[in-house]
Amino acid sequence: MSKTLFATGPGADRRCIYEHPLNERIRLFLRLEWLFLHNRDLREMSGTGALHARIGHLLDLGTLLLRGDIRKEILREFERVQLTWNQLRSLPHLDPDRLDHLLVEFSQKTRALLDPKERLGEGLKNCELLNLIKSKTVLPGGATDFDVPAYGRFLQQEPDARQITLDAWYAELAPIESAIHFYLKLLRESATFKDRIAPNGGLEEDLTPLASMSLIRIAVDPGCAYFPEVSANRHRLFIRFLAQPNPCERPIAVKTTVHWLIQHCQI
Repeated sequence: MSKTLFATGPGADRRCIYEHPLNERIRLFLRLEWLFLHNRDLREMSGTGALHARIGHLLDLGTLLLRGDIRKEILREFERVQLTWNQLRSLPHLDPDRLDHLLVEFSQKTRALLDPKERLGEGLKNCELLNLIKSKTVLPGGATDFDVPAYGRFLQQEPDARQITLDAWYAELAPIESAIHFYLKLLRESATFKDRIAPNGGLEEDLTPLASMSLIRIAVDPGCAYFPEVSANRHRLFIRFLAQPNPCERPIAVKTTVHWLIQHCQI
């Protein structure tokens, strides 16, 4: 850990970033973040297509909430980090003021998740309209006006009215969104990018010395015509670079030397 706890590595600001989680908890966090970020992008659009996409993301979030206790997963991770960092407080290379600030933020996020007034998606599970839309969207085009007239009525309301309702639904998940954003930001800042070379477009790396690592980030030049395919566990990392000149055809392996950056993230 750096003196500043943490510093983002240089050299990757203008590159394309690919992320690969190394455990199920981080995989879940990244999926939640992806849905929350896309909702924020779609909120700036006023058409019914964007509104329908926002509802689709909301239903996906609800599905993830039903598969497990997300609040418990976040709290367990927060507790682990706080315990570890408190044990490291006496290390001379840590900035105590920065550490105290981060621990306060962890405590604030924890209190928000434990607040009994926060519904954390409970209202969404019991929403008749959302449940009806979910039951119909298993069919392609299943949420049409003749399938779900109540949804057609909702889409034909004034934009401001629709926005208020949808924002209220997403607000139930605000503590989860805030906690996920806070944690993943710290995770991404926990390591610096390092130069790597992949001879013949591939590389295998031993991860045993980094057994507690939870996220790998790969940065490539935005002008390049290739992308990384990652296979990894806690012990081995294998990366091969592929190119897909025609998106309708299968990608092909890159056989030339590839220069790229890697970040091993853990907190």
